[in-house]
Amino acid sequence: MKKVLSGALMCAFLWLGGLAVTGCSLVIPSVAIGHSSFTNSSFATSSRLAQVQPVPNALTPASVQGALTRTPTTQSIAALSTPAATPVPAGTVVFYEEEVTVLTYPLARYQSDALDPTYNWPYKRFDMERFRQEAPTPTPHTYRQLVLENMYLKVLILPELGGRIWQVIHKPSGKPMFYQNAVVKPTHWGVEYQKGWLALGGLEWSLPVSEHGYDWGTPWDYAVVADDPNLATVTVSTPQDGRLLHATIAIALRADAASFTIAPTLTNLDDQPLAFSFWHDAMLAPGSGTRPSAELRFVLPSDAVTLHSTNDAALPQPGQRFPWPTYGRRDLSRLGNFRQYLGFFEAPAAHGPFVGVYDPTYDAGAVRIFPAEIARGSKVFALGWQDALESNNFADDDSMYVELHGGLAPTFDDQYQLRANSEISWRETWYPVAGIGDLTFANETAAISVQPRGQQFAIGLYSTRPLAGVLVSFVDERVQERIAIQIRPDEPYLGVLANGKSTAQITKIELQDRAGRALLTYQLP
Repeated sequence: MKKVLSGALMCAFLWLGGLAVTGCSLVIPSVAIGHSSFTNSSFATSSRLAQVQPVPNALTPASVQGALTRTPTTQSIAALSTPAATPVPAGTVVFYEEEVTVLTYPLARYQSDALDPTYNWPYKRFDMERFRQEAPTPTPHTYRQLVLENMYLKVLILPELGGRIWQVIHKPSGKPMFYQNAVVKPTHWGVEYQKGWLALGGLEWSLPVSEHGYDWGTPWDYAVVADDPNLATVTVSTPQDGRLLHATIAIALRADAASFTIAPTLTNLDDQPLAFSFWHDAMLAPGSGTRPSAELRFVLPSDAVTLHSTNDAALPQPGQRFPWPTYGRRDLSRLGNFRQYLGFFEAPAAHGPFVGVYDPTYDAGAVRIFPAEIARGSKVFALGWQDALESNNFADDDSMYVELHGGLAPTFDDQYQLRANSEISWRETWYPVAGIGDLTFANETAAISVQPRGQQFAIGLYSTRPLAGVLVSFVDERVQERIAIQIRPDEPYLGVLANGKSTAQITKIELQDRAGRALLTYQLP
């Protein structure tokens, strides 16, 4: 029996970038929401509901607002998730459900049931050879989409396609954080004996084996909790159908934060120790949603990486370590310097506390903050640039992406082991960043760009919450300059710092609150 929504509903239909978004949205400033799963058509709620009247989003550029009335096209889908018709006031976090229609190839026609006995894990094996021979065409298919939204971010989740976070929109700029494929199309990549992996985009969960795992395209259960006026959480989880390993991912958004958190929990349900792989894979195209530029940069706090895979003969062999970011006079932090596809891990393991990417062409990036003592894997992958893997492998346009993977073990060749009937969990913070030109360092509070400009440093500061603080530069431990600043997610700081006097050089830059407590500290190399 379908559950009936109590409270105010706002129903709308719009076409955006070739994708249809339909449905009824429920605005919940502070509501305790009952649990639901993807098999239900709606969810249970309490009676304390409030309706917000739809008005244009003031944080959205006029050019993006105009896109809401366009007729269906097959052009860029980056606008898909920009500005909802529902505004979200400051101090409010909202959850609602809607439907999204995406061109989809007939996956089920080429799938057969299989089982991994090690984990008692059912999965779908894909007949890629027959798929290529028959060359079917995609047709529109409608999926359920879960939305967490506040005044700064709009987070979209697809429970039926692996429980992935499909997109996050930075509402002040209207810029997407993740790559977003316009078609659900199987690839020949993924687990060798499974095939069919969907390069759909967003942030996906890969388990219990490496190379995207088994459940990137299957329905995940979900539950919604919004019993805190400042916080709403969607928890996605693997079905409890006899598998020996259970995964839940809590995706949370606070009312006034321009960041969101993920909290994975992996549980060994067996009475024996269990070795497995868990990685999440962020497919990114910050600023465009469809294609990064050659200027995109990978930002890793590491001086060495271990090669995983490439066709570039000028690079080391898989498993070999090489210096980061420069190898053979090539700055490999710049995407345009990738000749062919390339993947590598931080060596010997993730350094933390952050990794990120930034694309100066779009003035947008993405940041991951994580506990490296637990999540010890950090991996980069790109399709290449001069001789990149072709997009027809995974899409029907010329779109492209880069990847940041995070995992429990340092590499795909390593596994994490859980004791019998035990679990492992941790928390990460993710956020889009925009308007600071580049990225040098980040933590949960802010991201900073520090770029030499002659005798000065150009500084960009992006904060995940509104704050009034002081930008302080040091020469050794002596304060050189103090600048009072006010920054918000929709108002980053851009300025300059003098690079010392005489032979003295700046050694540290710190963002402090007005009481002198350090909010972000960057030690110059």
